[in-house]
Amino acid sequence: MSALIVTPVQAANLVQNGSFETANVNPGASFIGLGAGSTAITGWTVSQGSIDYIGALWQASNGSRSLDLSGENAGGIKQTFNTTVGKTYRVTFDLAGNPNTSPTIKQMRISAAGSSANFSFDITGKSTTNMGWLSKSWDFTANSTTTTLEFISLTNSFAGPALDNVSVIAVPEPSSMLGLLSLGVLGIGSALKRQS
Repeated sequence: MSALIVTPVQAANLVQNGSFETANVNPGASFIGLGAGSTAITGWTVSQGSIDYIGALWQASNGSRSLDLSGENAGGIKQTFNTTVGKTYRVTFDLAGNPNTSPTIKQMRISAAGSSANFSFDITGKSTTNMGWLSKSWDFTANSTTTTLEFISLTNSFAGPALDNVSVIAVPEPSSMLGLLSLGVLGIGSALKRQS
């Protein structure tokens, strides 16, 4: 008799097109510049300045496309999704930097629900074939039934922070995690009883 294994249900990603794979433009082997107000990338709006939508110019962290948050100048991108007031959400994303030119330290800000945090990336030793993507995470607590998540470049250059693989999931309540764990323990206990 096989043991019952209980695994937590994979939380749904609230962000649409988090790896920027779908768009109504094709960056091809290089990139396409997109200005404020552009909705060319499915699910996303360029919120300020300009960004570069990267094709095969450099190695993406997930799929084949990514973003340089500084196009001709410091830009930003945002998406709005449904949330539950008072609930905590975890944003995960992959961060690198345009390795082709200075500054060496690329800086960006993430914001949602009235909170924000700054992140930086050092391009020393990095190249278009070795981007050195780092996985980052940040939590926010929703204060409305919809929340706008925004990533903004703080690097006023045409070579800024690179972004890919964005995800937002609801953080499980401690009580529901305990429930899942106790279910797992009960399942294992009953399976062991059946075996004996």
